[in-house]
Amino acid sequence: MKLAVILVAALAARAAADDPKAAERYFRAGEKAYKAQNFAAAAGLFESAYKELPLPEIAFSAAQAYRRQYRVDPKPAYVTRAVELYAVYLDKVKTGGRVGVAADSLGEMKRELDRLGTSAAPVPQPVVVEERTQLGINPELEGEAGARGMSEVGDLPDAGSAKIVTTIDGKPVAPYELVDVTPGPHQIHVEAEGYLPADRTERAIKGAQSLVDVKLSPKPAKVTVKVAGGARVRIDGRAAGTAPGTFEVAAGKHVVTISRSGRVPVAREVTLGRGQEIAIAEQLEATSRRRAVPWVLGVGGGLAVVSITTGLTGLVFDGRASDTLHRIDTVGDATGGDRATYDRQVRNRDRFVTAAWITGGAALVAGGIAAALYFGDDPSDERARIVPVAPGGGAGAAVVGRF
Repeated sequence: MKLAVILVAALAARAAADDPKAAERYFRAGEKAYKAQNFAAAAGLFESAYKELPLPEIAFSAAQAYRRQYRVDPKPAYVTRAVELYAVYLDKVKTGGRVGVAADSLGEMKRELDRLGTSAAPVPQPVVVEERTQLGINPELEGEAGARGMSEVGDLPDAGSAKIVTTIDGKPVAPYELVDVTPGPHQIHVEAEGYLPADRTERAIKGAQSLVDVKLSPKPAKVTVKVAGGARVRIDGRAAGTAPGTFEVAAGKHVVTISRSGRVPVAREVTLGRGQEIAIAEQLEATSRRRAVPWVLGVGGGLAVVSITTGLTGLVFDGRASDTLHRIDTVGDATGGDRATYDRQVRNRDRFVTAAWITGGAALVAGGIAAALYFGDDPSDERARIVPVAPGGGAGAAVVGRF
């Protein structure tokens, strides 16, 4: 009974000592250090994670980092620690996982120990030592897909997604690596290609280590639209402003639509990286309605000329008819010839006046049609056909397009 109580108490104490959140935080930083091929920092961070939560997956990852670091800096201590951690993993994991890799690597490290003529070498001190005051920088790139859970790292690290530069008090330090500092405030600076730089002040506590998370926001991409003034620009269906102009967008794929009254709208699909800039130059074609306006106005103008000409001719005949009627009233028309002339002049006057009214009305109708075509010609963006644009080498691209 007493033994059972002791075992329960021991297990409870062990559970209280484990800190999964801290372990995962160190493990994630170790993964990134391993990916950046800073194996010494990765080994120290995995050791810190293992101290918080002794999982076999963490032991394997630390062993991998020590094995890789030994190839960079051939110290026997790295081999010894790798052997110990691979053995821990294989003791806990019998099938699945990275059992094959662990067994092969354990054999390789043991053979290396035999070659060195030693079976026991000093175990390297973990990066995290409580008696020392240390700071480390853990850059977090916004938008990067984060892994879930803690699993064994691969044998060959992937290339980092972005080159990261970190400094403490202006001095370069490796990302994720804990370095000795004096207690008190320190200035931290982080920058990465395609991201906005970040600065912050972090206070180091005497005798403690701190891994500082610094999140970097991606730089916006820029699209410069070069087109005749007054064109409307929409990006991904949302109004962005008028062109010519430069517009900031997030990295990724976007549809830029350019439209203007009386012009055929165009849509360009662009894919941009963080901080990338491109220029799109467009010559917007006139719509069929806008091209018809000059023709309609020409017809209307011709009708107006005809209307004025026939109207003036009608006035001439009206004047002649008045003169003839005055002569008849004054001297009479014994033969009837003047009366016949007067009737003919009146008929001509009426014909020309009627023609003037008809052609004048037609001219007004043509003018109205031209105005409607001009002012009512505002094509919808939905008419635009999307055409992909290749930005080229990243510095930018000028694209001239027509429909």
